[in-house]
Amino acid sequence: MNTSRSSARLAVATAAALAALLVCIPLATGCASSGPKVADTEVSDVDLAIRAAENATATQHAKDLLDRARVALSAAQSDRARGDNNHARARLEEARAAAEAAESKARSVQVAEQAAALQKQLDDLDKRIREFNAQAQRP
Repeated sequence: MNTSRSSARLAVATAAALAALLVCIPLATGCASSGPKVADTEVSDVDLAIRAAENATATQHAKDLLDRARVALSAAQSDRARGDNNHARARLEEARAAAEAAESKARSVQVAEQAAALQKQLDDLDKRIREFNAQAQRP
């Protein structure tokens, strides 16, 4: 009876040790291969990209992309604080891409609005020209 308890305890202890190794090894290798430290300029460049998107009216026209950029930047800052530089860089790239997409989308909406306003002006001018031509043809 004692041998079966000892065997069971040994099996549980072995399983626990293996489980601990399975958790610790990836963490240890992840920290060892986290890449060079993320520079402050890398973070500020992404922050500037987000500000540029906001200035291009992305808050109104590309809120989903702007929110995605903000969330990715926040996650990158958390990763950086933990020393997980590879993940921080990946999240910074995601944030930059989302911010640039938000800015592009906002600018394209602005261009479309300007084009619509110009088209309206053109239509109004065309209408006035037709009216003048109609008046000129009357006796």
